[in-house]
Order: sequence, then structure tokens, then C-alpha cells
Amino acid sequence: MGKEKGKKEKREKKENHSRRTRERQTGGTALCLLRGMGIAFAITCIIFIGFGMILTYTAASEESLPLVSLICTALSAAAAGYDWAACKRKRGLLWGALAGLVYTALLYVITSLAADSFVLHASGLMTLAVALAAGVIGGILGVNRR
Repeated sequence: MGKEKGKKEKREKKENHSRRTRERQTGGTALCLLRGMGIAFAITCIIFIGFGMILTYTAASEESLPLVSLICTALSAAAAGYDWAACKRKRGLLWGALAGLVYTALLYVITSLAADSFVLHASGLMTLAVALAAGVIGGILGVNRR
């Protein structure tokens, strides 16, 4: 009985040490979460710049913009969820959902400031649902990475 308790304490001490070391290497939780959002918005910028170039130099129609926007949201929220969950190494579902929610909230604020109106439409709710689902998937993959 005493040996099992000693092994458990030793394992907990090792896990705490590795967690502290990981936090020092990543710059702590806040920096890790900011990095995840930065990656998500970098993906967003790259996709929209690429799509803008396609629209400019080809005969492609702007009618596909809502679909491209949803795909971009899904990829970006999944990347943020993956990074957040990988940083925390537990509760991937929760961290992924939070990443999707924060990504959508920031995207809503940015687009509302650009449009000079803070109105939520059905498309905004669809974007939120896609971002939450993609964030959760990214979070699950991030927490289970090897």
C-alpha cells in the first residue's frame, strides 16, 4: 500500500514538473492562447487574400463567397481549437469550443466595425455553429496528438 502511494506521488510530481516546464517553454497560457488566435486569423487572411486573387484574375463569381467564408471559418476555428487544446493537454472539447466561440466573437466585432452596424443575422448564427463544431473537432484532435 505504501509503495503504491509513493509511486502515485512520484508520478504526480513528474506531471507537475513537465507541465511547469511546458508552460515556461510556451510562455504561459495567455501567450499560448494568443498564438492560437493569431494562427486562426492568419489562416483567415491567407484564404481571403487567395480568394480575392482568384476573383480578380479569373471569371469566378462572388456567389461562392458565403461557402468560402464558412469553410474558412471552419478551418480557422479548428486550427485555434487544436492549438488551444494542445497547449492545455486536457479538456479538448471545452478548449476547442471556447476557441471557436472566441474566434467567432472577434470576427463578429471586426466585421461589425468594418460595416458600421452591430446586427446579428441568421448567417452569423450559422457561422457560430460551424466555428463551435470545428473548434470542438480541432480541440479533440489537439488534446489527443502524440
